[in-house]
Amino acid sequence: MATKRKTASSAAPATAPAAAAPVFEAPVESWADTILRTNFASVEQDSIVLLQAAGALLESDSPDKVSITLDQNLKLWIAIKTVLLNSDCPVEPEVKANLRNLAQYVVSTTMLATQGAIETAKLVSLARLNMNIAEGLLSGHRNRMIQERAYQIWEEEGRPEGREQEHWLRAEAEVSGLFKVQS
Repeated sequence: MATKRKTASSAAPATAPAAAAPVFEAPVESWADTILRTNFASVEQDSIVLLQAAGALLESDSPDKVSITLDQNLKLWIAIKTVLLNSDCPVEPEVKANLRNLAQYVVSTTMLATQGAIETAKLVSLARLNMNIAEGLLSGHRNRMIQERAYQIWEEEGRPEGREQEHWLRAEAEVSGLFKVQS
C-alpha cells in the first residue's frame, strides 16, 4: 500500500479554505540539530534521536504526517552525513563510510517519495534502518564500557596473566547491571 506524500504540486490551492485538522509539529529541537550539537559523540542522545525518528516514521498515518516526518528524517540523515565529514567525529573510518552509504540510501528513498507516493514498506525500511543504527551505537558503547572495565579490573588485580575471560565476564556483569539500573 502506498501513502500519498504531499508535494507542492499536490498541495491544495492557496484559496482553498483551511481544514481544521490537527497540525503535526516537529520536535522543539530537531533531530538534525541534536546530531549537529552532539557531533555523533553522545551515544545515548544520538540513539534516542534515531529511535524517535523511527517511531515517527512508523506512526505517520496521513500524507501530511508522512511528508513532515520524511523531511525531518532526511534532515537528520543529512546532519549525520555532515557530522561524519568532520574530523572531530569520533566514529571509526569504516563505520563512517557505511553510515555515509546509508545516508545516501535515505536521501534517494526520500527523493523518490517526493514524486508523489511512498510505499509503506519503504517507510518501515527507513524506520528499521534508524532502529538498527541506534541499536548498533548502543551495543558498541556497551562493549567499549566492558572493555574499559575489564582493563581496570586487570590493573586492580596486579595484571595477572591468563584471567582475561574472568575479567571480561565480571566487567560484563557490572556493565549489564548499570544498564538495568538506568532502564
